[in-house]
Amino acid sequence: MDLSFSNQFDVQAVLEGGKCPVQFGTNVLAGLIEGIDGFRQDLEQQRRPRSLGPAMLGAFMWVDDAELLQRIAEFPSACVVVSKQPQGKYYAERLRKTAEAVKDAAGLPAWALSELEELHFHQAGKAPVLGPGSPQEHIRLPAMRALGYRKAGNHLVPILHTKMMLLGELWWHDEDGLGGVADVTGFTPHRLWLGSANGTGSSRRSLEFGLWLEDPGLLKAAQRFLVEVLAQSEDLDPDSDALTPDLVAPGYDDEAMWEAMTVLASYDADENDSEDNA
Repeated sequence: MDLSFSNQFDVQAVLEGGKCPVQFGTNVLAGLIEGIDGFRQDLEQQRRPRSLGPAMLGAFMWVDDAELLQRIAEFPSACVVVSKQPQGKYYAERLRKTAEAVKDAAGLPAWALSELEELHFHQAGKAPVLGPGSPQEHIRLPAMRALGYRKAGNHLVPILHTKMMLLGELWWHDEDGLGGVADVTGFTPHRLWLGSANGTGSSRRSLEFGLWLEDPGLLKAAQRFLVEVLAQSEDLDPDSDALTPDLVAPGYDDEAMWEAMTVLASYDADENDSEDNA
């Protein structure tokens, strides 16, 4: 028996201004894919100065649609978070297929988002302690991550239930906010997709909606939300059943830092004395 909805349900519209399409009915993921492709093509053709290319941040309950996974995997910079999946043979196979589809993806440079650039991966569940000799860590997040609590048995847990994709641009600058010389990377949001459809192949047969938006206030709010999702996320298939972010704020060895600053100040004073006596 063919259980499907006819295209009589399909309705498309464009918001005021003529730039943001809205789609109701079946196969609304096609509108998401089209928007991703169009945004990437337009941005890469512009060749903007100081641009590091397009980037995407996303959050879905689950993603297994082949086309969407391909776009995530091939995007220059991307990280999409899904709800933490239950354990079991069925879910393990789903995870394996999704992980395989994005295994060669570039991921997302965490240092492009100011809220994430100081975070480090925990060490055996504890925040690392940094000293003056600690190497600088540049974390690149994998293209797919998980968030939340793992359902066990009939016990209901809160889940990541959003369906959203934020597209933007990475850029670089050689000055920090105070005008000093620095190597700065940032992210600017440009377009937001919101919908009812999970990023799954089966959602294409259901009656859903999806729309693209470019309101500046909405873009900023979506970015704040998605950055927090990234900050609280974990590996795609983590061991913990609880909300256990693997990114943490590091601790600092204050005594070692103070000693290093004292030595540096003493060195600068000696250099100044030498120049004065020359």
